[in-house]
Amino acid sequence: MSKGADRSWRRFPANARLAAITLRRAAPREYTLVLTASALSSLALLALLLAGRELIDELSLARPTSLGALTPVLAVLATATAVGALSSAVQAEQLWLLGYLVEQETTGGIVEAAASVPLAEFESPDFHDHLQRSLRQAVHRPWELTQAFSQLATAVFGGAVISIVLVTVEPLLLPALLLAGVPAAWATTRNSQSLFDAIQAITPLSRERQYLQEVLTGRQEAKEVRVFGSARYLRGRYDDRYRREIVALRIVSRLRTRRASVAGLGSTVVVVAALIALLALTVRGRVSVADAAIGAVAVQQLALRVRGANSAIGSIQEASLFLDDYAEFLARARGLLTIPALGPSATADSGQGLVRLTDVWFTYPGAEQPALRRVNLTIEPGKVVALVGANGSGKTTLAKLVCQLYYPDSGSITWRGAPEDADGEPAPRVSAIFQDFTRYELSGHDNIALGDPEHIDDEARVAECARAANADKFLTSLPDGYRTFLSPSFEGGTDLSVGQWQRVAMARALFRDTPLLVLDEPTAALDPNAERDLIDSSKRLFANRAVLVISHRFANVVDADHIYVLDEGRIVEHGTHEELLRCAGHYADLYHLQASPFDQGAP
Repeated sequence: MSKGADRSWRRFPANARLAAITLRRAAPREYTLVLTASALSSLALLALLLAGRELIDELSLARPTSLGALTPVLAVLATATAVGALSSAVQAEQLWLLGYLVEQETTGGIVEAAASVPLAEFESPDFHDHLQRSLRQAVHRPWELTQAFSQLATAVFGGAVISIVLVTVEPLLLPALLLAGVPAAWATTRNSQSLFDAIQAITPLSRERQYLQEVLTGRQEAKEVRVFGSARYLRGRYDDRYRREIVALRIVSRLRTRRASVAGLGSTVVVVAALIALLALTVRGRVSVADAAIGAVAVQQLALRVRGANSAIGSIQEASLFLDDYAEFLARARGLLTIPALGPSATADSGQGLVRLTDVWFTYPGAEQPALRRVNLTIEPGKVVALVGANGSGKTTLAKLVCQLYYPDSGSITWRGAPEDADGEPAPRVSAIFQDFTRYELSGHDNIALGDPEHIDDEARVAECARAANADKFLTSLPDGYRTFLSPSFEGGTDLSVGQWQRVAMARALFRDTPLLVLDEPTAALDPNAERDLIDSSKRLFANRAVLVISHRFANVVDADHIYVLDEGRIVEHGTHEELLRCAGHYADLYHLQASPFDQGAP
């Protein structure tokens, strides 16, 4: 047995327990029906075999008997057949429904885990590979494991019933037939590990192919794909990645087929030998014709049960490997959320400011150089603080740390003197409008109310925030008003202009009542006048809150209460606009460069 197969068997009890817990949560009623139907089906098989032998016995003795004398046997045969058919129908339908219910449960666990981990995890290719494997492979494995357990229970219970019958015919046939399962057990164990290894190996290819599929079919990407005529190239690349996946799967399929064929031939030889032995015993008179007939049926049925048991074991082995991967993903997500809890918060008059960064360092996962180095910054309550600097200087990274989307490698971020806590919701303290803010393909109401999901049904508050952000006029003019889907992908839906989307994003930030607003270049797509108007609106609407502004246009930050200048991840200067101009340093150089007559965005 390979090391991987050995590991999966060692992990099997824990995975079986996880599957049982998942099943109990997802569909206890359906699984009980499946097991009950399986037991009834096996009992019906026993009744059929025993009644069949009795019927053959009666007929082979050629005794003068009436049809009425056979009525009890015929009644048992009819009842057993009906019970078997009904049980099979119930089992099939409940297993079909069970699949959906368990997939709902497992997918929900993955979605919850992915939505809860720190944002930095999404910078890791390994995390994306693990996430996709869980979504594409592991979500239905608990159901497969459950189905395999049901199949194994049916095979074992039915095999035990048939074995009793077979022992009454010829005891020596039983151990010979059980040996037929040895080659199949070897093949299924090795084949399960081979498939798991192959799926792991092609995950990066599969993830790239899935992304290309989204690009080729996505509404947002459709414009550029057509303008640049890139559809043919992207489709060719998509086909290439799919082809390479299929090649890898063909290789493992051929290997699995060879193993299964060898095992199948080995099992067939044993079964045929058992039937020949049974025939020889009948010819010699050691076994009656009735026993031989039932024995032949029992040999075939037991062989089927042995194959079924091996198939179930193979499915359990295979599902267990992917379920182990799924369990590791959930454990990984839970481990990432284990951060020390808050100590006692300082009081509001502690002199620490609303938010303070002290000697903060941060490096993106996989990066060699820090994105932020020795950053010290304070945001006072009710003040406007601006971050400026060249592209790549660390402005957005710093804003994301303030929003608790990332956590510093060293140093501290304090709120009223208390360390930020990742255990609870990070955003009760922060609202934000990012440059790449989300345009939810949901209703106008939902786009605003998602700023604070705890008040998702507060229509009056949604309308109030929309009016404050000057978004109410165009939202109320839509066919279904605030309930109109803001996407033409849905029936009756419509899209908005860039400026209108900006207003909706501002209304969403207003809807979340927090003491700090972060504006991370949310107006980069607007013309200078529209951008200045939106910035001024933000300062007016959030006058009682602290505002952290990041803007590439200096005209939008000159009125800030304090400006921090970043260069290569360091704060190189800070002060008011006038103080920084007097210093004639980095800020003054950038400001005068942008204020030249050749820049239409200059003040």
